[in-house]
Amino acid sequence: MPKFGGFDYNIYERFLKPAAIFTAVVTLAACTTTGPVPSQPPAPVTQRQPIPENVPTEPTKSEQDRLAQQRAQAEAEAKKRAEQRRRDQEEADLAAQREQTGAYFNNRGGLTPPHMKGRDTKRLALLLPFSARSNGLKAQAASMLRAAELAVFEREEADVLLIALDTQGTADGARSAAKSALDSGADIILGPIIANNVKAASNVAARSNTPLLSFSNDPSVAGNGTYLLSFPPEAEVKRIVEYAASTGTTRFAVMGPDSTYGRRVTRAYEQAVRSVGGEITAKETYKGNDISVMQEPAQRLAAYHAEGEKLAKANGGITPLSYEAILLPEGGNALRSLAPLFPYYEVDPADVQFMGTGRWNNADTAREPALNRGIFAGPDKDAQQPFLDSYDRSYGEDPTSLATLAYDAVTLGAYIADGDPKTRRARAEHPAGFYGVDGLVSFGPDGQPNRGLTVYKINYGQFQVVDPAPRTKGEGES
Repeated sequence: MPKFGGFDYNIYERFLKPAAIFTAVVTLAACTTTGPVPSQPPAPVTQRQPIPENVPTEPTKSEQDRLAQQRAQAEAEAKKRAEQRRRDQEEADLAAQREQTGAYFNNRGGLTPPHMKGRDTKRLALLLPFSARSNGLKAQAASMLRAAELAVFEREEADVLLIALDTQGTADGARSAAKSALDSGADIILGPIIANNVKAASNVAARSNTPLLSFSNDPSVAGNGTYLLSFPPEAEVKRIVEYAASTGTTRFAVMGPDSTYGRRVTRAYEQAVRSVGGEITAKETYKGNDISVMQEPAQRLAAYHAEGEKLAKANGGITPLSYEAILLPEGGNALRSLAPLFPYYEVDPADVQFMGTGRWNNADTAREPALNRGIFAGPDKDAQQPFLDSYDRSYGEDPTSLATLAYDAVTLGAYIADGDPKTRRARAEHPAGFYGVDGLVSFGPDGQPNRGLTVYKINYGQFQVVDPAPRTKGEGES
């Protein structure tokens, strides 16, 4: 191999050329494996595992809700079926009992004290406002409970279980008390007093067709198994108008408060007067219960009466008086303020018949001179007297105004509760009615009470019976 400018080519071929090639390869490798450091490490390599067949995925929120709803429905259906089986078994047991002994046991699974086991127990739930805010309501509740207990003690048979429950004087309290009553196996509910309490309790009672005897006098809460064991003013007004008409009265007047009670009485008065073929020739109202708001309307009625009286005298009595009777639907101090205004303005009670409602039924009314000869309708006092005497002997005090209702409710409730539950409403609506310490009462499907009322006349401080109450249905009940 020749030399080039001192360069020995053989040496190059043998030693330098291989070295140069190695150096170039190393340099090229360095260029491909080195460089700037990356800012983030490379992402890890993961391998996706295949989803096995038939393995469910996690349910979504909506699917979870749907599954929970399905479970709840299934549980509810199971409970419903179990409850139906329980009821069917109870019916079968009762049928077997009736077939064997001919006797009927009410709600055998209900609350039963040890001393009453095996008896034909009637469970009566008494719903009253024992812890109401009103002291008056609490006093009524306490007295009514005593009267109800007295009715239980005076029964010939020890077959009534009285379950006293507190409504607290509220709708929610009444609703809760009614539920407790049914849970205890009550055959009938007695009470409550207040209208909205009655409505709440009756809604609960109606679900099981449990009758309810209420102490309210609000007709709007009656019906569908709820009965008013009270003295609605409509019955009192109807009775007194019918009596006045029977004496020849045809022209009527009214003066009363512009209140819920006053408007209710006036509507009943208008209807009652029309039903006897009479007419209302004068009507006045006032707001409040002070004599100052009563004077002007009383003067107007007196002036109208004077005009009619003057015209009648001029015609030799041919022209009728402006009015022959006037209804004064007041009580207490308001009545004692109102009544004297008419004699003061020369309306003579001897010429015009003063009439009232059950609010007249107290001793203070009888002592008011302006009301002498006045008439009103109320319960039979002779029928009440044995109860009043018994209550006084037992408790050493006078009962409150609603105590007689509670006493009668126990007696009537025990009758309704006896026998087949399916016929309880029919027994409550028995055509003959019931005679208790408040006299005769009967109910129709509307739940309104048809009361047998006595007409009383105030005679120098005493109540005198001028038309006794009927003692049997059809004798002349109002």
